[in-house]
Amino acid sequence: MKRITTHTLQEMKLRGKKISMLTAYDFSMAKIVDVDGMDIILVEDFPNFSESY
Repeated sequence: MKRITTHTLQEMKLRGKKISMLTAYDFSMAKIVDVDGMDIILVEDFPNFSESY
């Protein structure tokens, strides 16, 4: 699996390549949704973040 860095993301944007991103609520969910082809998985690390609104 290729490592995606911020530099890689900047290059992808400049080339007009679509960037795929998925949000997971915690690390265990991130491990489950970690699929080949997904560029970024954003892991929420704030307890009760979704309830703060």
